[in-house]
Amino acid sequence: MSQHTEKQHGNIEPAAPFPTGTLIFGLILLAIGLALIAGLLLNFQISAPMLFISLVAGAGLILVIAGILAARRTP
Repeated sequence: MSQHTEKQHGNIEPAAPFPTGTLIFGLILLAIGLALIAGLLLNFQISAPMLFISLVAGAGLILVIAGILAARRTP
């Protein structure tokens, strides 16, 4: 039989950091998909260079904000 002791329950590992990069990548793919579907359903043309420039600028802004927030949380 195994015995449970305080020592076994005391080893609490800190939570892994939030994967901001994965979230941003997913949001970029979601935005591209929604833009393509909206373009097909609503019958309008999407300027691909402007779409990608906007997505990269938005992703960069979100990453900068996430970095600032992470730095504020760390003592």
